[in-house]
Amino acid sequence: MRKLSNFINYFFTGMGFGAIAYLIILTFAFPGVPTSSLGVISVFIISGLIGILSMIFAMDIPLAMAFSVHLLGTLLLVLIMIWINKWPINFWLIGVFVLVYIVVWLIVILSQTQTVKEINSSIKKRNSKK
Repeated sequence: MRKLSNFINYFFTGMGFGAIAYLIILTFAFPGVPTSSLGVISVFIISGLIGILSMIFAMDIPLAMAFSVHLLGTLLLVLIMIWINKWPINFWLIGVFVLVYIVVWLIVILSQTQTVKEINSSIKKRNSKK
């Protein structure tokens, strides 16, 4: 049951990042372009799968290998989403992919850093009371 819970958590986290990225790209890069049902559904599903792919970082493999697999897997899933939606593939789109990938990683790193600081602070408070 724990594995299913992890899959669901990773899936929905991926959906959140993907939906935000999709809306930001549509708003600033393609203002006025309407969304489609297929576009929204494919973003949710592919983003969720990218979230599940992120579980690779919880495995006991070298970080460089996990990062490489995640980057290539994410690129492949994004290309599948582009193909499903019949969006054009060009250098600009690849640049957007790279930018979004970097921004999402920065957000994840900052979030984890903040969480670690909060945990360490709680531990220090608990230990100082002893």
